[in-house]
Amino acid sequence: MNKKEIVAYFIVLTILFGLSVLAGYQTAKNNPKEAEQFLHQFSSELEFIKNLPPIMLFIVIFLNNSVKALIAMLLGIFFGLAPIFFVFINGYLVGLVLYTVGLRMGLKKVTMMIVPHGIIEIPAVILACSYGLWLGRMFYRRITGDKLSIRSCIDISLDHYFRIIVPMLIIAAFIEAYITPRFT
Repeated sequence: MNKKEIVAYFIVLTILFGLSVLAGYQTAKNNPKEAEQFLHQFSSELEFIKNLPPIMLFIVIFLNNSVKALIAMLLGIFFGLAPIFFVFINGYLVGLVLYTVGLRMGLKKVTMMIVPHGIIEIPAVILACSYGLWLGRMFYRRITGDKLSIRSCIDISLDHYFRIIVPMLIIAAFIEAYITPRFT
């Protein structure tokens, strides 16, 4: 595996994430009532989380993020479509939240709520998706005649997932469960 390739995918996906945040923000700004309704419906499904003790909140957040990142990464084998979609949707939702919740709570408070995501969680997810793009490229090379082992590519991705991404997601879940609530 070429680390420069992963870095390039990471940069491209980070740009995609940023653009999708802007798209979500602009959509919410142009359609504030619809954005508010969507986020209300979305957040009502997660209402149970508010009453969890910190250790349970940590576990729920970690499992949610780690499973979704793993799925996005592994589904990347199908030409990288799942990781691209996953990054776009997450950025778009962040943009909706920034605008909609920012109107109610103020931009400073919303920023404090999102900072833990931006520092560790979002880069971890984008890194997992970068490996997903790499898997998609390796799969494409394989079906176009390259003699490489897809199984070994998956093993490499899983190794990086467990050694790098999972620890990042553990730290992010800890911050979100134990530290973020003190600032909100």
